[in-house]
Amino acid sequence: MKIYQLGQLPEEIYPSVGGKAKGLDMLIRHGFVVPKGFVITEIDQLDEESIYQAFDALKVDQVSVRSSASNEDQSAVSNAGQYETCLFVERTNMMESVNKCLASLDSNRVEDYARHFELSRGKMNIVVQEMIDSDKAGVLFTAGPNNGSAILIEAVDGQGENLVSGQVTAHRYEISRKCYRPCGDELLEENEIRQLYEIGKKVRTVFAEEKDLEWAIHGGQLYLLQMRPITTEIIDIEEFDRDDDLSNHLFTKRNVGEMMPGAVTPLTLSTSAKAIDYGMRYMLWKAGVYKSPYEEEPLRLISSISGHLFFDMNLLYNMYTKVGIADPQSMNLSIMGEYHDYPPITAKFSNPIVRGINSVKFLRYVLSGHSAMKRFDNMLTKVHFAETSSYSELYQSIDTNLAYLDESLIYHYASSSYSGSASSTLYRLLDKYFPDKKKYQSFLSHLLSNIPNIESADILSRLQELSAMIKKHNSKAVQFSAEELLGYIKNDVEISVKYQDFLSRHGHRCIKEAEMRNKPWRDDEIPLMNYLQSIINSPMSLVQRDEKIDLKKEFSFVRNPLLKRACISFAEKSRQAVVDREYTKSQLIHIIDLFKTQYARLANMLVAANLLTDADLIYFLTHSEIGELIGGDTKLLSVAIRRRKAHAIQENLSFDDIYVGKPTADVFDLEENDGMMKGVPVSNGECEGIVRIVYSADDANKLQKGEIMVARFTDIGWTPYYSVVNGLITEIGSSLSHGAVVAREYGLPAIVNVKGATKLLKNGDRIKMDAGKGTVVLTA
Repeated sequence: MKIYQLGQLPEEIYPSVGGKAKGLDMLIRHGFVVPKGFVITEIDQLDEESIYQAFDALKVDQVSVRSSASNEDQSAVSNAGQYETCLFVERTNMMESVNKCLASLDSNRVEDYARHFELSRGKMNIVVQEMIDSDKAGVLFTAGPNNGSAILIEAVDGQGENLVSGQVTAHRYEISRKCYRPCGDELLEENEIRQLYEIGKKVRTVFAEEKDLEWAIHGGQLYLLQMRPITTEIIDIEEFDRDDDLSNHLFTKRNVGEMMPGAVTPLTLSTSAKAIDYGMRYMLWKAGVYKSPYEEEPLRLISSISGHLFFDMNLLYNMYTKVGIADPQSMNLSIMGEYHDYPPITAKFSNPIVRGINSVKFLRYVLSGHSAMKRFDNMLTKVHFAETSSYSELYQSIDTNLAYLDESLIYHYASSSYSGSASSTLYRLLDKYFPDKKKYQSFLSHLLSNIPNIESADILSRLQELSAMIKKHNSKAVQFSAEELLGYIKNDVEISVKYQDFLSRHGHRCIKEAEMRNKPWRDDEIPLMNYLQSIINSPMSLVQRDEKIDLKKEFSFVRNPLLKRACISFAEKSRQAVVDREYTKSQLIHIIDLFKTQYARLANMLVAANLLTDADLIYFLTHSEIGELIGGDTKLLSVAIRRRKAHAIQENLSFDDIYVGKPTADVFDLEENDGMMKGVPVSNGECEGIVRIVYSADDANKLQKGEIMVARFTDIGWTPYYSVVNGLITEIGSSLSHGAVVAREYGLPAIVNVKGATKLLKNGDRIKMDAGKGTVVLTA
């Protein structure tokens, strides 16, 4: 066994000490700041005394202990993440950590990786360095995967291991030689970005090769922790995109982007999204457009673009040619909430008799929406999974039950079609009375306010009741951490009963709840405690409106008695349809939640059987690929690892909500908007306040009293924070979005479809929003 100080390795042993040790040594030699440390090499037998002496010579309390295998961090394949790493290691557990790294050379995951890439067994070396307790950390690529001339920085709070594991979404910055452009929200200061950029340029020049560097910042000092060649691994963020000609297609994120916002995982694409697509195909079949629900290929009505879901409106426009009462603008109103120019329709029209018959079929389907709630209740009794310890049997059980997920979307879309048809009919009846379409949207939003028994509004109502009870029982609850609050709730009998009542009604909900990867509140209670804590700490108390809407009074401007009666009737139907739609959405998520539980259970079984290296990877295989993995296709493990990296990139992409042609990620410029943004008013009112950009639950936890919440989408998971904020702005949404529905019930000003809001605005901006006109103005 030999020990060398980093920066003093003999160059002739570079081939045997592994890429990690070699890279660090070379960085130090060229003047880069690297944590001090040493390398243990030529290990036949460990000399504990020498290792302890080297540790003491560092004069530090804690170190990191990392592998540096001779076949690691090569130019062809990296072996990244295959060997063991131990952080915050103290002298007392130094040898335990060294032995753990040595033992990882023969782990099952290393053997599987080597077999897949046809690698020979390497020799293990150990790198020991001063532990950097980083404030921020990440990875720097001297050549970005999407733009070879740019430098790409990925950053996270805290330790970089959170990013390297692939389980945390990074803040991303793409930097050209002339300027830098954030790809996500801001974490790094501009001087930190500039410093990393200069390091990237220097590394590229010194080593004449593109590199992948891990870095950390502590106390203002930037350290390089690792350097490896950028491997030949291809990260494909468009793997599941359609490859047909989309140049004349109208795409929208509205509706589906509200139900499944952001990027979805491959498992979700092949289950939840596929079921949504099936529900739409079933509707078109019932309307006589298709001869069967399977006539159109799956995942075309609902299309994946870089992991984000869009409606292909052109395929819906087929109804126009085959259903007499259908027209493109009615579909636009139902799906997008507004009129929109649509591409020319070239399909041949069916004869009038066929179109008439199909109109009757479609009306029958739409009118079935009101009875969908009862069918949903029956559906929950049908879903049953095998109680088995065999992962093969469990997979087969999930596979069999997926038919019920498809069926549940039939009922949900029947309910949604009823809601959309009633609203769009009302819209068209009153169109001539409102030349100003923003005022029209505001009036329609008002008609859909003060509706009792809305499922999503009940979430906030119950949390407020729970908050009031907690404060009454213990005035010190405002000082509790999330963990302390959960413990207190469970130990107070009266509060615990009320809390369990909330979980039984809403415990299956969460942020991005149709995503299979996202845990429900019931299984991940700390985020729910953070929500509840925000309500407890807020002196504001939103009260659900109880005044009734007088529809006769609202339509007093309509002089034609028959038209007025029709308007009142469709307004009543629209209001009831909101209740039905919210209920069926909750029941749908309940069914998806049943599958979440079983996929999580299956993932743990596959990890125990060494088919997956960690349970999270199951979400980056499609449902059928999981079956292939179980059947022996071990190469799918590396596919899942690669897709998880792609998903982190996809999550940072931002899209507009309507496109003609294939959607492309947006870049926004505030100067082009003259400081004013416009959107669709969905809950009336005016307010002024400080902006808080919300991408995640962690961001939402930072919301302060009176701030204006700006998010990419409305989500049921944001509901508890409506008791804190002054207003709500989102990039996508409609008057029937969950956020809009709840905002109206509590009188919270809300504007949706504000293009690029999360990019044009930043935390700390002061804005004034007029949710009657749909305008947002920067005031400071």
